[in-house]
Amino acid sequence: MTLPVAAFLGSCGGDSNDPKPTISLTAGAKFVSSDISVMSDSLLSFSISATSGSGALSGITANYSINGKAAVLVKDTSVSGNTVSFVIKHRLAGSLDDVVTYTFTAKDANGQTAATTVKITVIPPTAPLLGLASQLVYNTRNAGFENAYDLNKGVGLLTNASATLKDLMDKTTPSMDQFSKIWSSDNNSKFVKVTSNDFTNASTTTYIYNVWKANSAQATAQTAVLAVGDVYVVKSGQDLPFDLYIVKVTKIQDLPAIGNHNDYVEFSYKKIDD
Repeated sequence: MTLPVAAFLGSCGGDSNDPKPTISLTAGAKFVSSDISVMSDSLLSFSISATSGSGALSGITANYSINGKAAVLVKDTSVSGNTVSFVIKHRLAGSLDDVVTYTFTAKDANGQTAATTVKITVIPPTAPLLGLASQLVYNTRNAGFENAYDLNKGVGLLTNASATLKDLMDKTTPSMDQFSKIWSSDNNSKFVKVTSNDFTNASTTTYIYNVWKANSAQATAQTAVLAVGDVYVVKSGQDLPFDLYIVKVTKIQDLPAIGNHNDYVEFSYKKIDD
């Protein structure tokens, strides 16, 4: 459910001279009270205290927004009395590098409101990587073969598979007689070329994350023409808690005969071991 934030704030009785309520987040070892970076899928706890400015408190609302998108309601509860304190727990939504802004709003009986916010940057858990070898993406012009790939599930995909799953997709078009040897995606995945040492050294999610952060400004919607030994970090367009992969091209079959579309790129890659 999306919270109509603008409408809610518009009803706050802004012309009133009544004092506004106050709302704050209490610091503590178990509680989030300031901007932090947190691993994806973490359970967050917020200790909220609110005091009325005039009249009794009437309600407390909590919502979150991912990267400035529409707010999503977490809690909307009626309260009474001049002061309230309670804890809200919420499982962190969002993918790697997302900024999740939580907003907590207190409202009193006179319609006056006050809000406080905290921003959470999503970082990866440190987890080992699982390696998969000898995976294939075929020439798109061979419709019976797997010309796309789902890096999350580790499976090849046919042309008619769901676009949201196609992290890798051959870019050969029907007008091309020869194999393009270029990958893009069908789900807005991003590609950045890195080094063979990066592939060798990648053993944890944190390593891939750091390589991505160092090179993400050069990320593109497709690869260059691929060659054996090329290594790319791929940020999947799928909605996943951890969406980074490191991929190494290990073999290319590029058949020169016109009309023979049994071409493919073979690759190995590393993914979170979940």
